[in-house]
Amino acid sequence: MRRLSVRTFTNQWRLKLTSLALAILLWVVVTAEQVTTQWIPVRVDAVVRDPDFVLDGGAEPATVRVRFRGPGRELWELALERPTLVLAVRNVGNARTFSLDPNMVRVPEGLRGVEATDVRPGVVRLNLQRQVTRSVPVRARIGARSAERFVLRGRPSVTPATVDITGPEEALSAIEEVPTRAFEIVRDDSTFSQRVNLDTAGLHGIRVSTQEVRVSGRADRRSDRAFAVMAVAVPPGYVASPAQVEVHVSGAEPVVGRLTPREVRAVVSVDSIPHDLPVSGSIVPVSILGIPAGASSRAVPGRVRVTRAQIGGPAGDSASPARPPAPGAPPSVRPAPAAPPRPNPAVPLPPPSTSAQPPRPR
Repeated sequence: MRRLSVRTFTNQWRLKLTSLALAILLWVVVTAEQVTTQWIPVRVDAVVRDPDFVLDGGAEPATVRVRFRGPGRELWELALERPTLVLAVRNVGNARTFSLDPNMVRVPEGLRGVEATDVRPGVVRLNLQRQVTRSVPVRARIGARSAERFVLRGRPSVTPATVDITGPEEALSAIEEVPTRAFEIVRDDSTFSQRVNLDTAGLHGIRVSTQEVRVSGRADRRSDRAFAVMAVAVPPGYVASPAQVEVHVSGAEPVVGRLTPREVRAVVSVDSIPHDLPVSGSIVPVSILGIPAGASSRAVPGRVRVTRAQIGGPAGDSASPARPPAPGAPPSVRPAPAAPPRPNPAVPLPPPSTSAQPPRPR
């Protein structure tokens, strides 16, 4: 028997390698032209053609397995192209499950020899909601820089004031208004009027009747003013520490400019002082009175320590009524008036007054 050796394999190796390559190529060509079947995953695209319903989400399951029949070469290309199954839904009614058919599969052009023969599973479920239309108001949203620089005179006017939204009934029930995109005010003297786009970023699957509105209004430049060294008014019988605060007022420039220190008061409300006030006192907030509508204010510091006034010490200057006694406390007893002093018998009484003139003799 002839023994194999390395020389046997290496002899005319180029010719042997070429023969092997030709054999593999011939096998690939023959296999690619043979008609075979193959299961390929396919995505389900549901298209609702009933105007009274909309699709909420996708099909369940979102992907099905489809068996294709055709030449092996075209099946390889089909697997790379990822075909789709289009489910057209008409006249929904009460149906929520729908059957699938191989004819619904869309095969890419150029693969004429491929056809779908089976679909697994053969049924998918769709979450369909009834479509409705309702009107909601539009809310103008001012940008952060304009909110710091200007004060609006009332609410801005929006035209149109309402818009129609169309979509799933459940989704529309949670929408109370449609805001505009935040915009910066461009004033012409003390008024502004500009077109602003609606903010529809969160309205997925909902149609809006218009995408733009006009916002108009009046705005004043914002002014900040400080009233320093203002005494804190407390109820009678109490003292505050510190006794003075600084009051800051922010608002429309014409309003804040007319404000005088006599109109502004820093007070401590009697309701903010606890009934069982400890000896060390309690920290309570300071309220600002006399601020016009549309303006804001704050005290620095915003809280003071309130203690009971000592006998003979300073008391509060507020005209607030005195606090009624706590429940269960004994009623206050008013001391009786002192009786007039009695005469002492050991001390002689003074002689009667002689201021009167004696009678004249006749």
